[in-house]
Amino acid sequence: MVPVSAPRGTGDPARGRRPSPALAAGVVLGLLGLAAVFVLLAALTAVIPGATLLGATLSPVVVTVHGLQLVLLGVVTAVVAWLLRRAHRRIATVVTAVAAVGTLALAGAVGAVVTATVGAGGGVDPLRAIALTGTGTGRGAPDARPVYLTTPAGQDVHLAVTRPRGAAGPAPVLVWVHGGGWATGSELDRADDARRLAGEGWLVVSVEYTLSGPGRPTWDVAGPQVACALARVAEQAGEYGGDPGRLVIAGDSAGGQLATSVGYRAAAGTQASACPSPLPVPVPRAIATLYPAVDLADTYRRGDGAQGFAVAYTGGTPEQVPDRYRAVSGADAITPEAPPTLAVVPARDRLVPPGGAERFVDVARAAGVDARRVDIPFADHAFDVGPAGSLGHQAATSVLEHWAAEQVGLVR
Repeated sequence: MVPVSAPRGTGDPARGRRPSPALAAGVVLGLLGLAAVFVLLAALTAVIPGATLLGATLSPVVVTVHGLQLVLLGVVTAVVAWLLRRAHRRIATVVTAVAAVGTLALAGAVGAVVTATVGAGGGVDPLRAIALTGTGTGRGAPDARPVYLTTPAGQDVHLAVTRPRGAAGPAPVLVWVHGGGWATGSELDRADDARRLAGEGWLVVSVEYTLSGPGRPTWDVAGPQVACALARVAEQAGEYGGDPGRLVIAGDSAGGQLATSVGYRAAAGTQASACPSPLPVPVPRAIATLYPAVDLADTYRRGDGAQGFAVAYTGGTPEQVPDRYRAVSGADAITPEAPPTLAVVPARDRLVPPGGAERFVDVARAAGVDARRVDIPFADHAFDVGPAGSLGHQAATSVLEHWAAEQVGLVR
């Protein structure tokens, strides 16, 4: 008896079996469900002040770094889940709803940041914010790095100079004072930003200053060094293509405190300088700051993790050395002669609570100073220090640069 062969492909029922469309749709919906939950957690983190549902590192930058990316993820998740509702109607409906709720909440937060930015004269490129591309806050080599001061201890203190590109005539000068709690940071921290500004017609000079350390408070050292740097820049700006008559001093956090204190005391004629000069410390045309620590006593008392920085800088607590805290306070240096001032304030700053900058601007205005505060919603301290092109970086730098350009008559 001759065996009859089975038709090809029918000998083994399991061979060639393919997953059913319903099973494949279920797997996809499972992955979409995870994405929807993540988007919802991100939205809750953004909406609830102080929430850390995504961890201590990611939660503070949910909106200002990843906001537009998460909105895009939420839209894609909701649309694909809705398209799969025929296979698993109930699950697809739930996933769509969760993704939609999270996406709408995040879109509202992102929209609030964009609205505040545009309202203050800045701008946001959404494609850069999604791709996180473009010029950022990395390190790089300046065009020159001259020594502007040698301290009594023999430390050479430098300026980082980035020359203007394509400027017609002497360029306005931006003197940048870096942050870092007076204990960290470098004049090279924002080299990429300096190059971008140079391309827009600025001479950019970033200032090194002596950092505080254990047993080495610098509350009476850093300010006079920045004042000396201002004098050197005013003397030498022409050599680098700059106009010392259109000088703006700017800084972030601790650098914002130094920029404000030095600028205001220069206007009052009371700022000491670490280097001898027959001329007084030059008064800047304007002062532009990001999340400035202008009320250090308030920062010490209310800032989350700020106490160590404040004590290292001043050598004690506000109760132990109150005179030192007043000496570095912006409010104590306010006079009607103070330059126009900008403070870009993140509304959820935990390290330098925004109340200090808010009160400072109010007091300055009451004294007749042209002071302006721009609040950035859903933003924490250092919200602009992140991946290149992030929403926070674009918001902070575009607002500051637009305002500074207006002060010196720079047409862009």
